[in-house]
Amino acid sequence: MKPEMTLGLRHAKTADCGDEEDGALSRERWTYVKVNMDGVIVGRKICILDHGGYSSLALQLEDMFGSKSLSGLRLFQPESEFSLLYKDLKENWRTVGDVSWNEFVEHVKRLRISPRNQAFLPAQSPF
Repeated sequence: MKPEMTLGLRHAKTADCGDEEDGALSRERWTYVKVNMDGVIVGRKICILDHGGYSSLALQLEDMFGSKSLSGLRLFQPESEFSLLYKDLKENWRTVGDVSWNEFVEHVKRLRISPRNQAFLPAQSPF
């Protein structure tokens, strides 16, 4: 078995066991990423490869977390009260949508939904 495949299987196996890995690595790409919303205790995991673009991702996150807000998340809409951030492979927090979808998929490791007025790019994440 190729080394990168072994690495991918090991990460996928441990990620399914509920440990604190950020996601499941497959062929040098994070396929499952954790999603946390500020103020919500339980996070979720999504398969980033199930989506073809930002709008599909926003719809799934709305289904998962939209009920936590009276007006819903409405991610990527100007009137949204929330910002979506991602942690890249270098552990930097960035705003989702600032790069092409393909580049985002290659670099995303974790997602965070934060109130827009409190959104910041933390040096150390509480997650």
